[in-house]
Amino acid sequence: MAIFTNNWTGRLRFTPLINIAILLASVVTFGLAVSYANASIKTPMDKQALIYMRPRPASSKIIVYSAFMPFFSILQSGLDLSLHYLLSLHPIYSLAISSVYSIGWLVQWSLWLHCEISSIGFDNAGRGETCWQVNLDHRENSMVPFRSSEGVVNGRFGLGTVVIALYLAYWTLSLMAVLRNRRGGGKAVKIGSAEMH
Repeated sequence: MAIFTNNWTGRLRFTPLINIAILLASVVTFGLAVSYANASIKTPMDKQALIYMRPRPASSKIIVYSAFMPFFSILQSGLDLSLHYLLSLHPIYSLAISSVYSIGWLVQWSLWLHCEISSIGFDNAGRGETCWQVNLDHRENSMVPFRSSEGVVNGRFGLGTVVIALYLAYWTLSLMAVLRNRRGGGKAVKIGSAEMH
């Protein structure tokens, strides 16, 4: 199969495997994000919290908040796999993309941690001004869709951690490829079919 070409030698041969893992984890995380957004949209707001807290944002904003990085990671990892298959995945492109996506996922993960994980069963003092999730009805006796999505929240947070680790591994392999090309002493070193000078 051309995706596992010998042109990516040594440790660099793991690059397509990392992209496949990113793609799969992003697809599952996207599914969990859509499930979370759906449950959050259907969950009633806590009437007492609404007196002093912000109301729920529009449904489209909830979906963007929940699924932004998973959606774009699906597109990016699919593109990178295609470029690798076509033997034109450039190490500098990979280094730049993995840097941007590592930071993007870290920001997304931090928002999820701050607003979602912290809103379930913890002290919510001061969070209502930035995180609308604390205004959802979280009472133990409440039969609302959000109560059933705690596993979804934790699963998405866990998979987000895995995706961050995968992007850091992708960044490391990309950096190794760039450094290998620089050590070529100005000669063109072939990686895929992209020649670097």
